[in-house]
Amino acid sequence: MKRLLIALGLLTMATSALAIDTTRQAVRVGVLRGLHEEQNYVANMLRRELRERGIDAFDARRTHLELLDDGAAVADYYVEVVGAEPSTTGYGGIDVGGEHGGISLGVFVSRIAAEVRVYDGESIELVATEDLAKKSTAILPAGVGLGGRALFAWVALPFIERAQWRSVARAAARDAAEAVAETLRGR
Repeated sequence: MKRLLIALGLLTMATSALAIDTTRQAVRVGVLRGLHEEQNYVANMLRRELRERGIDAFDARRTHLELLDDGAAVADYYVEVVGAEPSTTGYGGIDVGGEHGGISLGVFVSRIAAEVRVYDGESIELVATEDLAKKSTAILPAGVGLGGRALFAWVALPFIERAQWRSVARAAARDAAEAVAETLRGR
């Protein structure tokens, strides 16, 4: 009985190995750079999200205009993020303090709007576009203070706002990766 199970297992593995198509290559997607730091942040997040979905995504290390000038096709498709300029706006807040310290809490709304463009790698023709918009509202600390009667120091926390828009940018990159993956599945 053991020999029969071993023989069936080997037979199953052999037929499974023959079913693997080694001639098919993975789709390579070059993620183009933008002109602003924010666009590049979203592009980097998009590249990571595409890799998590099993797509061979890499940093193309050039903008769309540079790609048009070079004309070399290194990828099957190129993806560009246009207009990804996240912003965070504070809408008031409240200060809570005690004898030796305090904290300022504010309502922050972060927004991002972008367009994701997918280009054919050979012809550099536009294949698909997807509009993205994300918004997040949160109550976050805007500053902290410490001290006493004679001396009091207050420190603003601008990195909190930056973390808020990075969170929105990551959410937009997830949506963009899903849109790009859908486009590639349809081709």
